[in-house]
Amino acid sequence: MQKLDGTRALIAIVDDDLSVRAGLNNLLSSVGYKTLLFESAEAVLQSDTLNNIHFMVLDVKLKGLNGIELFEQLRAVEVSIPTVFISGNADLNTQLRIARAGALLFLTKPVDVELLLRTIDDTLKV
Repeated sequence: MQKLDGTRALIAIVDDDLSVRAGLNNLLSSVGYKTLLFESAEAVLQSDTLNNIHFMVLDVKLKGLNGIELFEQLRAVEVSIPTVFISGNADLNTQLRIARAGALLFLTKPVDVELLLRTIDDTLKV
């Protein structure tokens, strides 16, 4: 998909499960998005493309720094990337923390792909 300025939107997929990264990569690539795949929060923080990311799909539970901590660290340094959190097992407190942190959406795994795509499309149209 293209943004309004004609460039392809870049979406970061952050999940320590290779099959989830690959599946989301295939999905998003098939509808025209450009993707960056990360297996850890630390890899995102070390990336030199951080400021070029337009949207992020972020797993809550990662090895090392977890997804919520990554999101909060990015916000603390004024890097605001629209984010959808995903998780196979997040309790109500985790979901509330995600909402309070300012995430767009929380989805359980397996991910509702139609809702994810609609959220990405609606967010990037702005």
